[in-house]
Amino acid sequence: MTMRAPQARVDDVEDDPIRILSPHWEKTPAFEPRPGAATDAAWFLLSWGPSRCADALAATLRESAPGVDVRRVDVATESVEPPDDGAGTEQRHVFFVDGTAPLTGPDVADAANWAWTDAVVHACQAVASRPGARVWMVTRTGLHGSGARDVVRPEHDFVWALGRCHAAESSESWGGLVDLDVDDPTTAGRMLADYLLSDSAEDEILLQDDGPLVARLRASSLPPTARNQSLSTERLHIVSGGAAGLSFEIERWLARRGAKRLLILGRSPLDAERERNIHLLKELGCGVEYEVLDVGDPAAVHTLTARLRQRGDALGGVFHLASHWRLDGRSCVSSLRTATDEQTRVLLATKAGGALLLGELAEDLGAEAMVLFSSAAATLGSPGQANYAAANAVLDGVARRLHRGRVRAVSIAWGPVGEVGFGATPDGARLHDVWQRLGLRRLTVVQVLSAVDMALSQDQPNLTVVSWDAAGADALPWVGVRPALEPLAAGQQQGLALRRLGELAGEDRVEYIVHVMGGHLARILSRAPEEIDPESSFAMMGVDSLIALEVLFVVEREFAVRLGLDQVLLGMDSTLAVMARQLDQQLREVSTQTSGSPR
Repeated sequence: MTMRAPQARVDDVEDDPIRILSPHWEKTPAFEPRPGAATDAAWFLLSWGPSRCADALAATLRESAPGVDVRRVDVATESVEPPDDGAGTEQRHVFFVDGTAPLTGPDVADAANWAWTDAVVHACQAVASRPGARVWMVTRTGLHGSGARDVVRPEHDFVWALGRCHAAESSESWGGLVDLDVDDPTTAGRMLADYLLSDSAEDEILLQDDGPLVARLRASSLPPTARNQSLSTERLHIVSGGAAGLSFEIERWLARRGAKRLLILGRSPLDAERERNIHLLKELGCGVEYEVLDVGDPAAVHTLTARLRQRGDALGGVFHLASHWRLDGRSCVSSLRTATDEQTRVLLATKAGGALLLGELAEDLGAEAMVLFSSAAATLGSPGQANYAAANAVLDGVARRLHRGRVRAVSIAWGPVGEVGFGATPDGARLHDVWQRLGLRRLTVVQVLSAVDMALSQDQPNLTVVSWDAAGADALPWVGVRPALEPLAAGQQQGLALRRLGELAGEDRVEYIVHVMGGHLARILSRAPEEIDPESSFAMMGVDSLIALEVLFVVEREFAVRLGLDQVLLGMDSTLAVMARQLDQQLREVSTQTSGSPR
C-alpha cells in the first residue's frame, strides 16, 4: 500500500498566502573588467588550506596592473596581516574554501574538520567592522547549475547561507558568492578576476567553462500539481527530532496516512508528554519504536544503519527535523557580528552533522525518500540568524546530493513556523516577531503538513516555503537590492518620509525624524509612542542588536539611506535623539552631493 498526496484544487489555494520559492540559474554575458579596477583596492586572498584557484587569481591580479597590492594567505596555517592604518585604500577580501576536505562518516563529528567555518565567520566579522572593506566567498561544491560534477560538497552550503545573512546585516561590506565549475585553475582565476573587477551587482554567481550563470529565486503562488509519487505504508519510516513539537506532528501525519511502522530518534529519554504522544500514535494503528540517539554522532548512526540492515528493514521516508540550539540554557542563534565558534559548533552538530549522517543511512539502506527541514533564513538571508541559517543550509546541499542518486530527496526551507518547536519558545517567538514585522507570516502546522505533501510530489531537491502578507517578500528590506531576489520584488517604495522632511528646516527636521522613528520603535518594543524617551539610551529601552538591525531597515524604508549598525548601537549608549541628528546630517550630505545646495 502507498500513501497518496491529495491533488491540489485551484479554488483551495488561489487566496492562499503560501509561496513556494525555488532556485534557478540563468546564463549571463561574460563579465567585463573595469579598467584600473585592480589598483583601486588592496586584495586579501584567503583560503583554508591550499587553493590552486586562489593562487591563479593572485597571479591574474598581479598581471593585470603594475603595483597592485595582493596578499595571499592560507588562514589554516597563517594569520591575516592587518591592513596599513591610514592608507585610505579600500580592501577586497576573497575567501576560498574550495580546498577543504569532504566531510563523511566519522569526520562529521570532528571539530577540526569544521574549523574552516569558524575562519569564514571570523573573516566576515572582520570585514563588516572595517570601513571600505568588502568580502566575496568562493566554493567548489559541484552542486549548482546543470554542469554539476560528480564530487559534491553539501557542507559548503554553509558559506552560501552565511553570505546571504552578511548581505542582510551589512550590505555595505558585502561582495558576493561564487561557485566554481571550471576544470583549469588558471581559467577559473581569470574568470573570477573578470567578475571581481567588473563591479557587477550580481552576488550569486556560478562560473562554468562555457561562461557565467547568475542565481534567481522564483516564487509560485500555487503548489504544482501532484504527480502521485508516494511513500509505502508498509516500510519503516524514520523521524529525527523526538516525539514532540513539529516532529510529533510529522509522525502523526504519517500515522494518519496509514504508516504501519515508525522509528523515532531523539536526544532525550521519554518523558510524560512524549509517552503520551507515542500512545496517540499507537492508537492510530502505528507500531512505534523510540530510540535515544544523537543523529550527529557518527558511531551511533552507523550502528543503527548496521542493525537495520541486519534486520532486513526496508526504509520508506527519512525525515530529519532534529536540531540542538541551546548552550548552557541559552540560545546559540545569533547575528553574524556576535556569533561565536562554540555557538556555531552546537548548531552544526545535530542539524548539519545529522543531515550528512542520515543522508548516508538513507543511501545505504535504499530509502524511498528523504525530507529535510531547513530554514528560509538560509535562502533569503536573515538578520540575527547567521549561524543558524548557515547550519540549516547544509541540509539543502544534502538533498541535492541525494537527488542525483536513487533517494528522492527534498530539503524544505521553512519560513517562521508558529505553534510548535523553536517558534513556540520565547527565543523563537522573538525572532519570528521580527520576520512578521518585515512581512513574513508565521506558518501553521496545517500549512506545513500540506507543503510536505506537495514537496514529496515534486522533482526539486530544494524548495522554500513562506507565507507573506499583501506586501509580500517585497517588505524585506534586502530583497530589492540583491539581484538573486529581484524576482520576488515589485518595486518597494523607499523614502516614505522624505517629502514631509523636505518641507522642514533646522531643529524641526530632527524632531520629525524622532517622531517617525519613535513611532516605529514603539511598535517594535510593543509600547505606546509616549513611552519612548528620545534621550533614553537604547540599552535602557531594551534595544538589542537584533532590534537595532530592524531599526536600520525602518530608516532605509522611511528615509532611503542606511546607517551603520554601529551608529545605532554605539555600545548601546546612543539615544534616539542622537541617531536622529546623525540621520539628519547624513541626509543633508546626500542632498548636497545630489543638488549642490544643502537645505
